[in-house]
Amino acid sequence: MRKYRDIQKLNLSQIIIDLEDSVKVSDRNQILRELISNNDFKDLYVRIPLYAVTGDIDTSFFINLYKNGFRKFIFPKIQQGADFNKVISEDIFEGLQIVLLVETSRFFLEVQEVLLANNNVFSGIGIGSHDFMAEIGGVHDLKNLEYVRQHILYLARMINIKAIDIASMELVNFSSLKEEILDGLHKGYDAKFFIHPWQISVFKSISLYSEQEIKWALNVQNELNKVKSEEEFNPIVVDGQVVERPHLNKAKKIIAYYESK
Repeated sequence: MRKYRDIQKLNLSQIIIDLEDSVKVSDRNQILRELISNNDFKDLYVRIPLYAVTGDIDTSFFINLYKNGFRKFIFPKIQQGADFNKVISEDIFEGLQIVLLVETSRFFLEVQEVLLANNNVFSGIGIGSHDFMAEIGGVHDLKNLEYVRQHILYLARMINIKAIDIASMELVNFSSLKEEILDGLHKGYDAKFFIHPWQISVFKSISLYSEQEIKWALNVQNELNKVKSEEEFNPIVVDGQVVERPHLNKAKKIIAYYESK
């Protein structure tokens, strides 16, 4: 939290305060008090512990933060769908923006039902890939995570929330992180978790789209401008490729990135 002002300068879409894996259990209550006492933090996401040391559901951090005006939460390490229902069934919550972090195999298989039953409280979903692979007992790499990353993306699209790609522990290998960032982009992810400023500098230093892709998107936009309405957009040929109405969202995404640079 002491680095909050510096993190703001990195121009990120969201900032997450981690009360779970990043802090000692003995420090959590003190950090909770600091969070509540500072209004600047109330617009941030807070990743909260949902289980006591005994393994029982513990909603105290969640309830305390909610009653003090916090509405954005990362829910990590949920063991099963029934546990999620216990957390949000204790009260009537309004204005919640929950990002689910799927980190166990059982919850991965049950999360679709949870999303459909509570779609109004979710803003995004991701996978805590390191915890997930630790439970599975496999090597953490893109090949082994392919299925679960694809599935999480489809679940996000199912209820129209943000699909957030995995956090990387990489702090040295530029090409490895670049490959991971571009792989998530090409799959269709909306965002990615970053845990270190170096990773953000890597992200900002690479071009997510080629010059040819940007040119294609601008040409599509020019054709759309001619008819002034997506409903009146007929299939056209751009750079030797047929472009139909469903392709317009891709063009818009590329142009938005191009204009933000």
